[in-house]
Amino acid sequence: MRPALLRLLSPALLAAVLATAGCDAGPTRAAGAPATSGPAASASAPAPASPPAPPKPRVSKATLAYFFKIALGAEYGDDVKVVIKWSQPVVTVRLEGKPDAPARTCLQRVVADFNELSATTRLRLTTDSTADIRMYFGPVSRFRSVEPSYVPGNDGFFTVAWRGDHTISNGTVLIRTTGIGDRVRCHLIREELTQSMGLMRDADDHPDSVFYGEYWAMPTKYSGLDEKLIRLLYGGALRPGDTRKDITAAVTVAG
Repeated sequence: MRPALLRLLSPALLAAVLATAGCDAGPTRAAGAPATSGPAASASAPAPASPPAPPKPRVSKATLAYFFKIALGAEYGDDVKVVIKWSQPVVTVRLEGKPDAPARTCLQRVVADFNELSATTRLRLTTDSTADIRMYFGPVSRFRSVEPSYVPGNDGFFTVAWRGDHTISNGTVLIRTTGIGDRVRCHLIREELTQSMGLMRDADDHPDSVFYGEYWAMPTKYSGLDEKLIRLLYGGALRPGDTRKDITAAVTVAG
């Protein structure tokens, strides 16, 4: 029996959509409006051609299949089969509790690794109380008081909330500090923080992946496949709310 560790509890969708379809009128342009200079009216100059669409990212069938497994849905809570991600350019992370020096060093490395792979959204550590993600380090006995949705039996845990358009609005990460070693804790930091960015599920294959569901593997760095998933989610081709069909259409599957 494998331990029930490293899982997500996702809260219900937030009813926070303030804009309705069709409200964004976009830029206005008067087609064929007369020119204001010169004695005679003339047609306005044609609008410049739109820039060509960027090339679709190339992914293998294996990468796309693993992306569907990890990125669509959540371990606990809502069974949502679409892309859920942050849309802002910077996601701030505030440390709480008592992270020791090795934990801080590990976290800084995880942030640097993620930022190297992401083209659209960067992680940044902050001391601001309004941080997007709270990352608490402490004993498991304190987890429920920090995050009421915590599921007992987890040494690492995260929860995120998202809006009606499937953009993540805030998150909480819990990391155990007592009774485990630095390597296990570093694995928890990498997996839970990365999952709070939208790669929210575990899988039972690829033991070198940080999303591997069995607790004994404990990788402390991203595998090559993990890196491809992060690049795909935050490479600019995918949008919050994308379905499997949307994702497949947004990429070029090669081999």
